[in-house]
Amino acid sequence: MKLVLGSVQFGKNYGLVNGKKIPQIDIKKISNLVVRSKINFIDTSINYGDSEKIIGNSNLNQLNIITKIKLPKKSINIDNWVKKKINSSLTNLKISNIYGVLIHDYKDLLGQRGKKYLKILYSLKKKKIINKIGISIYSPNDLKKIWVFWRPDIVQVPFNILDQRFLYSGWLNILKKNKVLIFSRSCFLQGLLLSNYKFYRRFNKFYKILDKFSNWCKTNRISKLEACLSFVKKIKEIDYLIVGFNNYYQFKEILKCFNKKNFLEIPNIFSINDEKLIDPRKWLIKKKKS
Repeated sequence: MKLVLGSVQFGKNYGLVNGKKIPQIDIKKISNLVVRSKINFIDTSINYGDSEKIIGNSNLNQLNIITKIKLPKKSINIDNWVKKKINSSLTNLKISNIYGVLIHDYKDLLGQRGKKYLKILYSLKKKKIINKIGISIYSPNDLKKIWVFWRPDIVQVPFNILDQRFLYSGWLNILKKNKVLIFSRSCFLQGLLLSNYKFYRRFNKFYKILDKFSNWCKTNRISKLEACLSFVKKIKEIDYLIVGFNNYYQFKEILKCFNKKNFLEIPNIFSINDEKLIDPRKWLIKKKKS
């Protein structure tokens, strides 16, 4: 498994805890550290604020870049729209071709609209403007719906100590057998798994499972960050792990933990299937008292 640089906080505020946009001075430090590391990939999106422009104005654009696009709901000329967006990404990133383009919503692939969408992407792949075409998925059910008619080059899935759906559903094995590159994201669940007891209580009924994980880390004298990384790292089917971070120092700590040769075995005792916890789009967080 290899580490992938997540860039969402390069261009926008993101995450639950200290999720502010990373300052430019930190990005320069991160860029220099990446050059000295074995990181070869960076994950971004046209929807991550000015993330693509920031990458393009640094030596991070020398990495293999994966970006994501989502079709607008309104009626459009798909051919013109997709080509315009890809050209915009190329311009912002200051590159001549993109390693990977991921569909950001599986629903964009359904029906005649989806067929046109894929046809355009494959025409760009044939012209070597795109190297690989993939999809960013939120649940095994989403993947099941597109798998019946399409085999992507890349699938990006959420996976962490709480969210183990893709492991137990058998999809990781299926993807591996079909030689699909598997990219894992949400290792820290937008920072929730690294937060403290006070924040856990804002998740009402899920406090117990979060507290259980926190106590296990304390008992075993391991940081939550290292526990999260170690858990994903042991899954041999996953090829790449995308990590987000709040600043240069957190990224440095992630790199240090990830590169450890010996790591503690994390038990599979924290798994939960309730999407109200493991899918941030469905979070109903109890408001903090003023």
